[in-house]
Amino acid sequence: MLGFLPKGVLVALAMLPAFTTVPKTFGGRGDAAELYDATAGCHQAFDRFVIRARFATPGYDVRYVRRIVADPSGRPVALPGTARIRLELNLAAGHNNLGTNLLTSTLTPQCPNLLQVKKAGDFEGTVTFGLGLRRSTGFRVFRLTDPTRVVIDVAH
Repeated sequence: MLGFLPKGVLVALAMLPAFTTVPKTFGGRGDAAELYDATAGCHQAFDRFVIRARFATPGYDVRYVRRIVADPSGRPVALPGTARIRLELNLAAGHNNLGTNLLTSTLTPQCPNLLQVKKAGDFEGTVTFGLGLRRSTGFRVFRLTDPTRVVIDVAH
């Protein structure tokens, strides 16, 4: 099947990070990023969650956790499935300078593994999301440009 893909696509696929279960982190650069869009989608071998940012590149910390808690209240965030991934984007805000929220609070793609994504916080330069998964599998995180995006792929 891969033989039918154009050569440039094969090179791009080979450069993506491997799927593992270890935490992934990246330090942000510059000023605070404004997060303005979040999408989730189902693919043949993985499910994908994408956050778009402008004005800067946010840092991130992505890892499996036992539960997702809302920031700053500390209350548990209910998600379907048996596994949870927490995404913390630092040097970031999910609202504009007027305080208008720019992100959807819940996405429910009902993919083979990614069942739901909920925003769990937007407080003091950190935006937090919880991913509810059917099961614990490997995941990868990478950044794209034009526009700036943070991408999380969760294997099936």
